[in-house]
Amino acid sequence: MRAGEPAYSPTNPMRISTLLINLDRATDRLQQMDEQLQRLGMSYRRLAAVEGATLAEPIDDYDETGYRIRIGKLTNKNEIGCYLSHLNAMRTLLDSDASHALILEDDALLPDDIHALLEELLEQCEHWDMVRLSSSRIGVYLPVCDLSANRQLVINARVLKNTAGYLINRKGARLCLDCLLPMKRPYDVAIDRDWSIGMRTACVIPFPITSGEQISQIPQAQRARFWRSTTFHLLHLADHIRRRIYRKGIHRRVIRKIRKS
Repeated sequence: MRAGEPAYSPTNPMRISTLLINLDRATDRLQQMDEQLQRLGMSYRRLAAVEGATLAEPIDDYDETGYRIRIGKLTNKNEIGCYLSHLNAMRTLLDSDASHALILEDDALLPDDIHALLEELLEQCEHWDMVRLSSSRIGVYLPVCDLSANRQLVINARVLKNTAGYLINRKGARLCLDCLLPMKRPYDVAIDRDWSIGMRTACVIPFPITSGEQISQIPQAQRARFWRSTTFHLLHLADHIRRRIYRKGIHRRVIRKIRKS
């Protein structure tokens, strides 16, 4: 843990721990992230990412058949490593005294006003368990409240991709650990199915965190044509419908609560 991180106490019950996921061999990325976070005055803890290529088969906590049926692709060990790395970050949060964790991948680019943004999100923490701060896709947004710097806290009715940065509370971390093993989907797809684990997910628009690297450390997996042309599309459509129904319901309850307060 880097020096200077504020301690948890009953008079300061909400504390964000910044957790940086980084492969041991990705020293250049670590240096860039360290320089960025030091410049922003952010203490952090580095978590060694799981090196997927070194995983021995059969891989614990991975359902290969379930993955092919749901995603229509062959096993991608680097994707499994990413998945397990993020769940390790959840365990780290639960093993700490922090109330929330800002989980970052090592190519994340943070805004200069990240501290102010995180404070605003904590002020609205009763409305969410996870806030997605990055995405490579544009969504359909249901507004919750305005934030500074022309941002909004919203609930997204469509699928999001990318996990460069997100904020999660202890409840969300526990739900992920209880419900997301064994792995049957890529990590960003799994956490986007919040209705399946009872988690409330919001996001900030415009997305404040972007990915600096254009070349991913996770190459595309080869498609399993039979599953891709059959079960994948049916399950994808079902998820699309469930997502919209669940998040519109969450949005209605949040707005009702805000109006009563």
